[in-house]
Amino acid sequence: MTKAKNWDVPYYIEPLVRHSDERGALFEAMRFTSQNIPTGGQVYVYTVEPGVRRGDHYHAKKMEWFSCVSGTVRLLMKTPQRDLVDEVLDSDAPKMVYAGPGTSHAVVNETGITAVVVAYASKEFDPSNPDTILEPAD
Repeated sequence: MTKAKNWDVPYYIEPLVRHSDERGALFEAMRFTSQNIPTGGQVYVYTVEPGVRRGDHYHAKKMEWFSCVSGTVRLLMKTPQRDLVDEVLDSDAPKMVYAGPGTSHAVVNETGITAVVVAYASKEFDPSNPDTILEPAD
């Protein structure tokens, strides 16, 4: 895996190595030390039902890393400079995605099965200060 020297970029996508045999599959979604991911935040898991779009927001300060661990979603991101990223995240060809502050992100499930995403946020969620700015879908 490539070590990210810092996370002062709008986004970053890294292919991950998937190991599989007759027992199943394994991939390391996030490596805090070797990928230089800051600690002190929270890990969370969410599902994306078929035909559903989730996200369409950005964070002023929070950084997020995520990986689709089951199924497939389409990732849509816009950087602060309005560059568009359109990428497929598939658990059979896993990738780790970083969305930096100001980078709008959404995932869309265009398949017929529920997708599962594991994510890490650099700050724990605070309902009194959610640091989530909604952005209308295009």
